[in-house]
Amino acid sequence: MKKKLSFSLVTLIAGFMLAIQFNLVNQPVVSDTRDMWELKNDLLKEQQTQAELIEGISKLEGKIASYETKKNESKEEVLRDTLIELKTDAGLTEIRGNGVVISIQPIKADILLGEKVEYISPVLIIRLINEMYRYGADEISISGQRYISTSVIRDINGQPKMDGYPLVHYPVEVQAITVNPKKLKQRIEGSELMDDFFIDNFEVQIKVPSGELTLPAYQNAINVEHMEPIMDGGES
Repeated sequence: MKKKLSFSLVTLIAGFMLAIQFNLVNQPVVSDTRDMWELKNDLLKEQQTQAELIEGISKLEGKIASYETKKNESKEEVLRDTLIELKTDAGLTEIRGNGVVISIQPIKADILLGEKVEYISPVLIIRLINEMYRYGADEISISGQRYISTSVIRDINGQPKMDGYPLVHYPVEVQAITVNPKKLKQRIEGSELMDDFFIDNFEVQIKVPSGELTLPAYQNAINVEHMEPIMDGGES
């Protein structure tokens, strides 16, 4: 009797273990890929930063080579060329080139229904600018105002403003100069950001003009902090 009981118990345990193993083998493997996508996104950003650093190093090496070849030229001419180049890089000069024009305005259907038109969120505008730079934009202007590295877009008294200039008149037009306008247009059109504008009751139209765009020079004063001129002899 004891042998039969032991055999039955062993058989029951073995059957239970086999059932569990069979269930695990046939159960589909579901993996959470959210962390993987986040890592891929971070890797893409790091690769972009690396590419920008390499490009910056290449430009600096080119400047050094240019200075070496201009040793026999006048120092004034070299300084003048450098000043023009720095002003161009800082957005202090007018610039022309091929690019795209992005027009943002409230959805007309909402206006007809009598809904109140809200202003564009500064967060959406900043995200749009970041996306444009990410996909190849070189220079950008918003509503006729040049956007540069020190520009600030924020909400002031309930209105979105860039460097103090209100972005409340529609359509808000964003112009960008780029080497490949068609690619930039396609990337922005396929971005999830377009859905976010639509959710906020704004429609976005993107076009590639046949002619060149002209972006104005930055007009506001640039405050440079933590820098002092160095006089002869190394004293500030």
